[in-house]
Amino acid sequence: MSILVPDRTAPGSSTRPPGAAGFDGRSHSTDPAGLAPTRGDRPAQPVGVRRRGVWPTIVAMSVICVAQVLLAVRPGSTGTPFEDEGLYIYIGHRMIAHALHGAFLSEYPGAYFSGAPGFYPVLAAVGDHLGGLQGARSVSLLFALGATVCVFGFGRELYGRRAGLLAAAVFVLCGSVIYQSDFATFDSTTLFFIAAAGWLTVFSVRHDRFLWSPVVGVLLVAAFYAKYAGAAYTPVVAALAVAAAYQRTRVERLLIIRRTVFMVVAAVTLGYFIFALWGRSLAHGIAVTTTSRVVENPATPASLIHQVLLWVGPWLALAVLGAVLTPRTWMVSAVLLGGAVIGPLEQIRIGESTSLAKHVAFGMVFACPLAGLLLARLLDHVRVLTVPLVAAITVGLGLSGVHYSHEFLTGWVPDNQLIAPLSRLIAATPGKPILGEQPSPERYALRGQTTPLQWDDTYAFSYDHKTGFPAYKEAIDQTSFGVIYLAKQPYPGHYGGSPTVNGGAVYTYLRTGRTPYRLVGTVDRVLRGTAVGKWYLYLPKVVHLPAAATAGLSRTDRPASSPTSPAPSAATSAVSKRPSPPRPLLTAQASLSQPQPTTTTVGR
Repeated sequence: MSILVPDRTAPGSSTRPPGAAGFDGRSHSTDPAGLAPTRGDRPAQPVGVRRRGVWPTIVAMSVICVAQVLLAVRPGSTGTPFEDEGLYIYIGHRMIAHALHGAFLSEYPGAYFSGAPGFYPVLAAVGDHLGGLQGARSVSLLFALGATVCVFGFGRELYGRRAGLLAAAVFVLCGSVIYQSDFATFDSTTLFFIAAAGWLTVFSVRHDRFLWSPVVGVLLVAAFYAKYAGAAYTPVVAALAVAAAYQRTRVERLLIIRRTVFMVVAAVTLGYFIFALWGRSLAHGIAVTTTSRVVENPATPASLIHQVLLWVGPWLALAVLGAVLTPRTWMVSAVLLGGAVIGPLEQIRIGESTSLAKHVAFGMVFACPLAGLLLARLLDHVRVLTVPLVAAITVGLGLSGVHYSHEFLTGWVPDNQLIAPLSRLIAATPGKPILGEQPSPERYALRGQTTPLQWDDTYAFSYDHKTGFPAYKEAIDQTSFGVIYLAKQPYPGHYGGSPTVNGGAVYTYLRTGRTPYRLVGTVDRVLRGTAVGKWYLYLPKVVHLPAAATAGLSRTDRPASSPTSPAPSAATSAVSKRPSPPRPLLTAQASLSQPQPTTTTVGR
């Protein structure tokens, strides 16, 4: 029971031995910067003085947050949803329909999502209902803004107000953070809960001997269910609490360690309790996306290290230099540096490049307080020299962040030229199934015209007791699909120029001319102003199509192959996703009018 017993220390008193070092390694009896680790060590100040200190901080944080918003929503980002965005928002609407109206979820999203489908996707769907795609992306932006505030609190509790402000400033300049701020996926939500857990841990260890440990446990559970990879930061937060307690007395240290153990046990217990009551259907998704993940986009360790250094290398370098300035608190610095690299190191270990551009942002929560400390210490010295130096560092970080976030946020082919002709072809075959290659963005855009059971993809399919390409071939031979549209790229890749292996096989079969389908036309795929292949649209030969329905389609049937077309960059490759092994398919025989539901498995 002592874990939850309130502290008996009188308000304003200090429990640290006189002259003991704080988190920045300085003795607070002679700390010129006022970076005291507990408020009780600071001399009492008049209320007016405290208020005059608060308002500049509020103004500075407001400027930082406004800058984050402007960086995230600046012109130039792709205005159509990425495959993951379309999938999550669409499933969010389906989850709401399931909860309110009992709609059957034929997609079984828990079996292949990397986060709980009833969490972020529902919030994104609400945002989409209020403001369209940008409204859904604004949900991510709100979580990213919350993470920025937490990073400020994190740095302030460890190293002082100035270091906290500078930590927040360099955090919002990171390209990966900007990317998450305008991308409707799970990641920004997890980023916020990780940052909130880290900040509350340090705050509570400083002020009440980690009395808030149960709340930290709840935040870590929320980080896990937002995205299962968030579980990796539970030991980081626990180690941070123990390291921060190292500066306290022995009795306090033991009490904080006991509460840390309680926090971990509470998090595991609550997480399992939620899983046992409502989340057993998530087991397969947790396995295939996290605990037993199969590599989707293999890459060499050297190439992954190179990408990490390009995207967050400057931030990590500043963090290491900041850690050098705090030798007396090496435990805290070691935990922060470990938290900064734990995510990228795991992906480097397994050789996985999928979503690395997003995942490096999680580590910035722990790296930026140390970077803020370094910049704050520089400003403590000859300012005529250090102010220009800090300004130059900040500008350099900003240029890097803007450059790479632009690559990330324009790393997929927009489908705005495809939607109108595809909509007309679907209208010409009302109610018939649609076979699309990576169709989640189009399914999201055309959800008012189609029903969920109409959509099939080239990831996995079951038809007439067959699976894989034989199932697609049988369905095509029986004219099961009303519309088929496939993507072809100008570089071979792994699947002969198709984004998926089944898509390549179906495309090859349709081109034989021995099927009941005809090519209606093509739509150019354009990435950053460069042609990167085509979409090929097919209809059954028996369907009469008015001439107006083919507007916007090209009549050419040449394969999308061009030796001079550019291959995707390293950043684009890391953003683009390939499917992981799908969930087990259902075995019920599909009818021509209602094909068996399939799973769309995309990048995590």
